[in-house]
Amino acid sequence: MQRPTTKRKGKPSMKLKTSMEDLRIHTPSAWIVESIEKNFAMDRLVAGQNYAMDGQIRFLKLSKGLITSKVQCTEEKPFRLEIDIPVLSSDEWTKVAQRMAGEARIAARLSAGKIPSNLATMLHDCGLSSFADDITVRCGCKAKKPCKHAAAAMFLTAQRMLAFPLTFFDMKGTDKDDLLIKLRQARTLEAKGEARAHASISEDDLPAMLPLEDCLEDFWRAQNSTKEADRAPMPEHLPHTLLRRLGISPMDGKFPMAGLLETIYDDISRVARERRRGS
Repeated sequence: MQRPTTKRKGKPSMKLKTSMEDLRIHTPSAWIVESIEKNFAMDRLVAGQNYAMDGQIRFLKLSKGLITSKVQCTEEKPFRLEIDIPVLSSDEWTKVAQRMAGEARIAARLSAGKIPSNLATMLHDCGLSSFADDITVRCGCKAKKPCKHAAAAMFLTAQRMLAFPLTFFDMKGTDKDDLLIKLRQARTLEAKGEARAHASISEDDLPAMLPLEDCLEDFWRAQNSTKEADRAPMPEHLPHTLLRRLGISPMDGKFPMAGLLETIYDDISRVARERRRGS
């Protein structure tokens, strides 16, 4: 296969420097790689990857429903191209938010500027693709099928998403804040008007507990010696005791702080139990 010509002088080029292994294990970059594999013939996929690695891309812009790029080939001037990416409507994002509403950690990851790793599964559950099952390419090379220049632009798009993951939402027709609002509305409806991020146990299920100030002398005293700790049975678990003693958080926000903390504590407890069983 003929390699691209030597880079021409002028505006600095952009290169694909991230390994395919890294692109495949991080979202949403992995979803773009899947889209490349669905839409491009193998010879054009390989040629496009080589173009991206050799720095033949002169320009790349990501916007709502569109990738715009210029790719240098053997011709004097680079080919200008556009790739249409399917955009989800507001109603479709609302449907996704309703699917997301059952997991409080989703909101925590979005608030932290991260893409939930299971978002692709939720999109598929709603009958939607994670990025683009089908694309439309308009390139100056006039190829009838998605060309190597478009493949190069999409490989660099995957790398761009690795650095700026929230760009995914902009391209698909929403943004983090709008999705959080839809998620809050979905949870409010699910809770029949009562905003909850986590189900609370009934007060009748709580055993009688001494006031915290009456437990200070024994608070730091372990039930078992350090030698017996690994073999001792796990203590009876009362969910989120400290959070329930503290009561409702005074912090204002879109989601109850206590509910988010409860979910974090649940995840920590689950991992601790799995590691204990594996040791």
